[in-house]
Amino acid sequence: MTDMNDYDEVEETAVDEDEAKAAEKGASASEPALTDSDLAEAETLTVTAKLKQRQALEDEVAAFLARGGRIVEVPADESAKD
Repeated sequence: MTDMNDYDEVEETAVDEDEAKAAEKGASASEPALTDSDLAEAETLTVTAKLKQRQALEDEVAAFLARGGRIVEVPADESAKD
């Protein structure tokens, strides 16, 4: 499967205050944790269902980026504690 994203891959190093606050806060407390039943359901999804979920996630990411959102990738060897 090929990567078919239409957004520019421009790396920006500046982080604004909102992004910094969001990064410090982490995931919102209102997001539910995965349960055993969620994991069991995910394991039983068909290939077609998984493809639909992947496409929906890709569409959400593209919409987020189109609204000006950015994804900052943290290297695996970076420590959150300095």
